Amino acid sequence: MKPGANSKRIVVLLALMLILVLFGKAQSNLVFYHTKDQYNTSNLNPAYLSSQEKFTFSFFPLSGVSVGLNNQENIKDIINLIQGGHQPDEDLKSAFNNLINGGLFYQHIESTLLNIGYNSDFGAFSFRIKENAQLLGNFQGEFSEFLMSPKFQSIVIDQPQYFPVDAVHYREYSLGYAREIFKSKLSVGVRAKLYFGKSSLFSEVEGKVIREADNFYLQTSGPMRLTAPVADVLKNGLLVELNLADNFTVANYLMNSKNSGMGFDLGFKYKITPDLALSASILDVGRIKWKNNQNTLLFNSKYQFSSYSVTEAINKNGLPILSKKYDKTSLSDSITKLFNIEIDNLIYSKPLPVTLYAGLQYQINPTLNLGIVDRFKYAKGLNHNSFSMTANYDVNKTLSVSTGYSIIGNSYFNIPFAILYQWASGQTYIGTDNVLSYFFPSFSDFTGITFGMCLFPFRTSKKYTNDWGYLPFYKQKKRKSLSKKGLIYNSYSGS
Repeated sequence: MKPGANSKRIVVLLALMLILVLFGKAQSNLVFYHTKDQYNTSNLNPAYLSSQEKFTFSFFPLSGVSVGLNNQENIKDIINLIQGGHQPDEDLKSAFNNLINGGLFYQHIESTLLNIGYNSDFGAFSFRIKENAQLLGNFQGEFSEFLMSPKFQSIVIDQPQYFPVDAVHYREYSLGYAREIFKSKLSVGVRAKLYFGKSSLFSEVEGKVIREADNFYLQTSGPMRLTAPVADVLKNGLLVELNLADNFTVANYLMNSKNSGMGFDLGFKYKITPDLALSASILDVGRIKWKNNQNTLLFNSKYQFSSYSVTEAINKNGLPILSKKYDKTSLSDSITKLFNIEIDNLIYSKPLPVTLYAGLQYQINPTLNLGIVDRFKYAKGLNHNSFSMTANYDVNKTLSVSTGYSIIGNSYFNIPFAILYQWASGQTYIGTDNVLSYFFPSFSDFTGITFGMCLFPFRTSKKYTNDWGYLPFYKQKKRKSLSKKGLIYNSYSGS
């Protein structure tokens, strides 16, 4: 097998988690944050549990389905390359180039399998089982550009570029609790979590130009920590095959409990005035210990420049640089030489990416509120921020509509739109963080849709209305339409 075909498999590993988002099921992260009474907002801030119904119940797939991703065109191109090509070297270059051009890849998908909630005088409780899969990755940098772009002519010697990737799939079992500390003023919430990891890909690989004696080299080094039920075959330090393990089954994969961890969420909501509320939360403060299905790839490769292709110089900052002697020179042919690896099976522990939310909501009148929310995702080398401004309008007692403007990572023009419909024993919703992606897909970088349903079992209907609150000893029963001999009339009674 050609070296290009062998090393192509390494780059493919970096794209596998991108494909995962196409099959993800999740709750929208921003569009419903300030939607009053939307039961899944407690996923974003556990303090919101204090406003849930007395009983709530949802299960897969009614609990919610969503797909969201950025860099759509790049992902499509990478998938086409993975599905098969007849020029391995060229496919490898194209895949790597797509990863570079995509900049920051960010996906976060989740699927609630079961959620049971109970609200009492002692506080609100919630038991939840949820699948989580998320991906963060970024391949842009001077080393990548020097390697792939003919326009990028020089690079600082011995200055590394990291290729961070943080992709993980795990199941969580959690118990949430929230309580209103000061009535109509302050609510706080916490959620304790138990994690069971299924698969992961964490890259700590770096690339740089080094000098040894009078020679210059491209060098890659560092671990790419792969935890997955795969069988690898090495030949002369190159990865010849990477297939599913012989004993792999879907059931064993999904029920794997050997990669365990713990974490927690914290949140609060504080009413500064009766109409102005501040909220904040921090999610997934925890880590998973990965000790099953270890297939860490240790990179340690060099590619020597020919003496006539590069020259050494000093840049304006006084740093030594290596420059290409010829304009429009690409070093992409060297990619296949930079993927010599070893396999390591050591156990390691890795923190999960932490998410922080901060929101401000203003109630203009009983039917209209305005809200802003900022989300910050923290992961080493992959931090990014998202921001949303929304207006939520209650059309009537059962229907609410939300829309506004969002910045999601490096996608700067997104129009969210969401609908929430409630009835006596449940609610259903549908929303998107960017409705423009369905009408102008080439104009917008981010796309996503979310919908689901929740049931309120044992919800008691109100026997009396409050329309006559100014009469202290009078309660009006709910109106009933009666028909007698073809005539329609209303019946009232008071006490």
